[in-house]
Amino acid sequence: MGVGDFLKRFDVSELKSEDRIDREDRKVLGGVFDRQTHLSLERLASKGVLTELLGIVSRGKEASIFHGRRGRRGVAVKIYSVEASDFRNMGKYIKGDPRFSGFRNRRQLVYEWAQKEFKNLSRVYGLVSCPEPIGVYNNVLVMGFIGKAGVPAPKIKDVELKRPEYCCDRVIEYVKVMYSKRLVHADLSEYNILYSGKPVLIDFSTGVLLEHPLSGEFLERDVRNVLKFFGRYGVKKDYNEVLSYVKNVK
Repeated sequence: MGVGDFLKRFDVSELKSEDRIDREDRKVLGGVFDRQTHLSLERLASKGVLTELLGIVSRGKEASIFHGRRGRRGVAVKIYSVEASDFRNMGKYIKGDPRFSGFRNRRQLVYEWAQKEFKNLSRVYGLVSCPEPIGVYNNVLVMGFIGKAGVPAPKIKDVELKRPEYCCDRVIEYVKVMYSKRLVHADLSEYNILYSGKPVLIDFSTGVLLEHPLSGEFLERDVRNVLKFFGRYGVKKDYNEVLSYVKNVK
């Protein structure tokens, strides 16, 4: 079923999901699929970026993730909710970023937020393990799907790691590579890392360039969060040494 045809008779109850969609979920999704979002999905479909919208992967206050297809390939469709987004919190990651000139209202901020995640992924995809950026329009972002047969890879916090030190080293290396590309994730933790045989970083919307006035603070927080998580597995690394290693870019 094509996206355009699907949206013409869209109903939350038609979306496939392993979980029962309760009243609160319907309220959240009802806010996600406003008229502008419908038009954005249709625009992406007309460009061949998205062929089919299948089911709900995760539902959040500020964004919901859907499983879709681009031809035969599975994709993740991230739809940011304009009404539910935290205007104040998002603003501190946008202001000071030279790639964005500013925003006049909540909707424009959310559109720039989606563009921000797409640009951040585009900057480091192929260099670090992260979803492939495929397309973006307004508040809809289409990315490579991390998982199999419509089932997303689990968050690293929900996996019993057999090689925690290896995974820790990989994540630190990703942070260093991003830094070499003048990017800081700015919200890195076990909640924003999937595990698909290896760590996969997600949720790049908060990512800032080094020119951002808070980039140093965000980097320190990222490193601290990573070491704290892997420390639970007994992985011991000196915070100052890791931070110095990340910043030592030739």
